Amino acid sequence: MMTVKEFAEKLKKEKSVAIFCHVRPDGDTVGSALGIKFALNKLGIKADVYCEEVVPEKFFYLEGAKEIRLEITERYSSYMAVDCADVTRMGKFSELFQTEKNTYNFDHHISNNHYAKYNVVIDTSATAENATELVLALVGEIPENSVNALATGLVTDTGNFKHKNVTENTFKVASVLKANGADFNKITYYNFTKQSKSRANLFGEVMSKIRYLLDDRLAVITVYKSQLSRFGAKPEETEGFVDFIMGIDTVEVGVCIMEMDNCYKASFRSKEANVNEVASKFGGGGHVLASGCRYNGNLEEFIDKIRYYVSQQIKD
Repeated sequence: MMTVKEFAEKLKKEKSVAIFCHVRPDGDTVGSALGIKFALNKLGIKADVYCEEVVPEKFFYLEGAKEIRLEITERYSSYMAVDCADVTRMGKFSELFQTEKNTYNFDHHISNNHYAKYNVVIDTSATAENATELVLALVGEIPENSVNALATGLVTDTGNFKHKNVTENTFKVASVLKANGADFNKITYYNFTKQSKSRANLFGEVMSKIRYLLDDRLAVITVYKSQLSRFGAKPEETEGFVDFIMGIDTVEVGVCIMEMDNCYKASFRSKEANVNEVASKFGGGGHVLASGCRYNGNLEEFIDKIRYYVSQQIKD
C-alpha cells in the first residue's frame, strides 16, 4: 500500500479526477471528498464530486455540497473513491469504477480490500483525518473552502470526538483545522443538535420500542418505511439513532435496522465487541466498533442471526 505522500504525488500528475462518495452519504464521505476536490482545484486539476444519492440538506452549509453530481456524463483521467469500504459502496458508479484502469481508493475502514490501482487505507478515526494529511501533501496548506469540509468529516465520524478510535493524532488534526478557521460550533449544531419536528417524532416512537436481547447486552431498534412516511421523515434523519441506544448502561452492542425498498440495512455500534466480524457474516463490514451490512430476507430471521453472531463476540 502507498503512503499518503506517494498517493498525493500520483494525484498531482492527473488532469482530471472524478471523486465518488458512498451511498447514503455521511459527513465523512462528503467532507473528505469536498476537501480533496478543492485542494486539487487549487493545483489546476479539474475535480468533480459524485454521489448516487442527493446529499442531505444538513450538509448544505458546506461550499460545494449542493453541486455534488448525481450523473456522470464525461470522461476523466482518473477516478477516486473516498470513504468507500468496498467498491459496491459507490452504488451505481461502482461498475464504471471497476472498468477504469486509473483508479484511486482513499479510506479508513479496516475491511477495505484495496480494490483500486492506487490505495491508501489507514485505520484512523475518520477518512477526514487522513484527507487532511492528503490535502497538506497536495498543496502544502489547507484551502479555505476545504477547512469546514474536512472538519465536518472529522467531527461526524468520531461522534463529536466520543468514539473509542479517537487518538492523539485526531485532536492534532482538529487543532490544525481549527487554526485554519474551522467552525466547530456550526458543524456540531448542524450535525448533532438541529433536527426537524418529523425526526423528533420518529425518534420518540422508535425508541419506545427498543428490543433488548442477550440479557440486555444487545439492543435493537427498527425503523420501518411506513414510519418514515407517516412522520414525513427522511432516511438520513435516522443518523444518530443507534448512538442513542449505546448510552444505555447495560447495552454492549446496539443495532439500528432500517427497512429499505428490497432489503434491510443494519448499522452496528459496540463498546468492545467486534461488530465488524458480525457485519461480515452478512457481507458487510467497517470497523471493529462500528460497522454495517444489508440483508435480504425476513426481519425476524435477521434479528435472530444478529443475536447469535453478537453472542459469539460478547465476552462473558
